[in-house]
Amino acid sequence: MPMSDPLRPVLTLFAAVSAAHHAAQRLLEARLPDGYSPPQFAVLERLARLGEGQTPISIADAFGWPKTTMSHTVAVLESRGLVRLEPNPRDGRSKCLWLTPKGRTLAALGRTAVESDLARVGELAETAEVEQLAADLLSLAARLSDQRRFPDAA
Repeated sequence: MPMSDPLRPVLTLFAAVSAAHHAAQRLLEARLPDGYSPPQFAVLERLARLGEGQTPISIADAFGWPKTTMSHTVAVLESRGLVRLEPNPRDGRSKCLWLTPKGRTLAALGRTAVESDLARVGELAETAEVEQLAADLLSLAARLSDQRRFPDAA
């Protein structure tokens, strides 16, 4: 590809995001308890950190996951007795996720397993830089998920 390729910055960005994602996945997979996947950790950790009673769809949206990925992850967590689904008290139709005592324990174990590595990742840049990068990536994810911009990409 020629150096003047107008898509080069975007392709480089996508490659960098992909590389960072895979490096983070490998780090988590190496540290998490056996049989516990990064997506499962993400759901349990989010419920423990941000509060229980979130809907699966709100969590899927926060992670940029398709509904099918979230449904599968919730089914596995529920079958292992780590979460329970209960009717949403606000509308009675949708469901909300709650940690079981076993799920709360596993969320804490998973967090402890990765804490020192996450702290080292945080030391790679100033806190403000990490926060800005996170905000920029969240903004990019929201724009890429905007169905008005990419109606056929759902």
